[in-house]
Amino acid sequence: MIDSRRTVVFAVFSFCCLLSSARLVRDAPAPGRFKASEIALRSDQRFAALKAALPSRGVIGYIGEPGNSGLADYYLAQYALAPLVLDRSSNHALVIGNFSASSSSQASSHDFHLRRDFGNGLLLFASEGAK
Repeated sequence: MIDSRRTVVFAVFSFCCLLSSARLVRDAPAPGRFKASEIALRSDQRFAALKAALPSRGVIGYIGEPGNSGLADYYLAQYALAPLVLDRSSNHALVIGNFSASSSSQASSHDFHLRRDFGNGLLLFASEGAK
């Protein structure tokens, strides 16, 4: 009797564990969906017009999605705009805004003048003292 209860409890517990993992399997991206070279190429294409509007060297500011959620976007922007250096702060004459379309309103909370909107959440700001 006790062994059958243990078996049932173990089976129910195992089923619940597998059920909770099913969501991870279902929501996981397909392996090989995007190759690293494709991601870099798409990032280069997205930032091409912005790169042409920026100085060829120097340090410029960067604002984007808050926290770690925007860290990958920051690194892709840094890669696409090299040899420029992006500083994750707004204490620069030129500041890039890299937002998703739904959160681009966050940029209005900073004291910047919109210099140019490149579309797709990519903005270029100038601070008060910038020419």
